[in-house]
Amino acid sequence: MVSKSTDSFPEKPARDTHAAILAAASVEFSELGYDGAGVDRIAAAAGVNKAMLYYHFGSKRELYLAILREILRVLGARARAIADGPERATVKLDSWIATIIEEAAARPWFPPIMLREMASGAPRLDPETFGLLNAIFGAVRDVLAQGRQENVFDDVDPLLTHLTIMPPILIFFARQRVLATHRASESVFEPRELGDFVTHMQRAARRMVSRDPASPAAAPEPAAVVPSRL
Repeated sequence: MVSKSTDSFPEKPARDTHAAILAAASVEFSELGYDGAGVDRIAAAAGVNKAMLYYHFGSKRELYLAILREILRVLGARARAIADGPERATVKLDSWIATIIEEAAARPWFPPIMLREMASGAPRLDPETFGLLNAIFGAVRDVLAQGRQENVFDDVDPLLTHLTIMPPILIFFARQRVLATHRASESVFEPRELGDFVTHMQRAARRMVSRDPASPAAAPEPAAVVPSRL
């Protein structure tokens, strides 16, 4: 059995230790990718030793999956709450887009991790994690179905619609790393207000799914995200 001793590191409550490891690992995986991430560096950044890290997370892969599952559970729960709510489908679609952007802004490590994972063929994802991804898609699919019933959405492919919305959001936040070192104006990396991005994505999504892209229903509701520069 692995000892709980942290050697030279001061002992922390289990909950604080768990959270500290997740926070340190999120940064490490987002900056260096799964293969480049080092367990020793993660443990040091979290203020624990490697034995304590493995006590909380049985392996590097389990730690990696725990990070992804945390945000996927949050997104899934919020997406389901939106889909099951009483609002019109157009409002639900706007809310869902604002929610994705809000959660991604709160977790800047998520977009680069997810983009790397998907680009490599998702070799580390397991059935549980895929199930969380499917739960998010299921909620979006239900919103699109409601829109068809309300006769405001066209008969679009739910999966292709979902795949059209998600990548631009991930890329928008992944570009923060570029902005940290390249500040040239009048370029593809020029900063944009977060609120402007929310409105842009809402408008684009509504036009993509609307039966009549020129109708008032294709215009987004006011964004529910506080603008900030990225």
